[in-house]
Amino acid sequence: MKLVCIADTHTREERLQIPSGDVLIHAGDFSEAGTFRETKAFLTWFAHQPHPYKIVVPGNHDFFLQNENFEKLASYLKDIHLLINNSVIIEGQHFWGSPNTSLGKPWAFGLEPNEIEQHWKQIPRQANVIITHNPPYDILDHTKDHRVGCPYLKKEVQDIQPKFHIFGHAHDNYGKIKLGETTYINATSFDDKYTTPNAPMVVNL
Repeated sequence: MKLVCIADTHTREERLQIPSGDVLIHAGDFSEAGTFRETKAFLTWFAHQPHPYKIVVPGNHDFFLQNENFEKLASYLKDIHLLINNSVIIEGQHFWGSPNTSLGKPWAFGLEPNEIEQHWKQIPRQANVIITHNPPYDILDHTKDHRVGCPYLKKEVQDIQPKFHIFGHAHDNYGKIKLGETTYINATSFDDKYTTPNAPMVVNL
């Protein structure tokens, strides 16, 4: 099964060259202002990609989905798996996704420090692909002058040891690294200057 991974497109998704594959995954921040207009434009584009399966996990800019306007979006989501702290099984593979970050309440899906540790404990132990917007701490999470990853997320992923942990958010740390049994993928599609897009990450599951 070929996974094609992107993130942090911020309304610029049409600038990407998307390769073929079985599952197209967006790890959050497809919008900039989090409006209905941005959300429906992205979902329309995403649904028209040729991949048999499509997964979206929102990010901290994706405010419209935080408000759970799913009835308004029903026609746009019919061919898309939207993962908001839930799972989907695709051809026997367990995908679990969460949009939550440790950024706090001003951001979409933001959690406070006293909430975030318990939050990650809900990740199913059987998940073999974990998709989050937030990176794990000290793994492809450096941006500007600090790290934006979550240490509690890192601990849970290390305990579960999925095949892949896919995320975005840290625009300047695009790349992948294998640590133990898990390949960590920062699939961010643009750096902070939004100039040349990064190629989608392609991996085999």
